[in-house]
This record gives sequence, structure tokens and C-alpha cells, in this order.
Amino acid sequence: MNAAASETQEEIHMRIEREVRGKARRRVYGRIGFAYHFIVFLMANGAMYAINMQYSPETRWFIWPLCGWGAALLMHATGVFLGQGSTDDMIEAEVQRELARRNRGA
Repeated sequence: MNAAASETQEEIHMRIEREVRGKARRRVYGRIGFAYHFIVFLMANGAMYAINMQYSPETRWFIWPLCGWGAALLMHATGVFLGQGSTDDMIEAEVQRELARRNRGA
């Protein structure tokens, strides 16, 4: 008999709730991580701008780390705010493929 078939409705509900809570927790921690990244980005680039203007205002070098780090921050934001659903879908599809492959071999 299949293990999933022997689960009661309450067990199924509890399992689904744990999965949903886990996904929600990962999303919240992802947003918190992005917020920390953004704050550090602002502080560090603000400091580099101030140093640049204080010691070598004729050369605007601060723009290079600002652009590089800004690109990384944009990729981080894309992953946190746009990519999570597709990542979850990809993981679920891979899990289903693996389960189907194992069931064929058993």
C-alpha cells in the first residue's frame, strides 16, 4: 500500500501546512536578506562616493563599484521578488520526475 494513501486527512492537512509555512519562511528570509543587502549597498556606496569626492573629485571612480554592485543587487532582487515561484515550480517538477523514475524502476 502506498504511504501517501495511508495518510489521514488531518495528516495530509498538517503536511501541506508545514510545506506552505516552509515556503513562506524561505520567502520572508529572502526578503530580509535582500533588505540587509540593500542597506549595506547604500552605506558602502555612500561612503565610497564621499571618499571619492573628498580625495579625488576630478576622477569619478565611485561609479564603477556602484554599477557592479548595483547589477548584483538587481540580480538578487530578481531572484527574491520574481524568481521564487519559478524556482519552486522547477524543484517540484524535478521531484516529480525523480519519483516517477524511481516508481518505474521499483
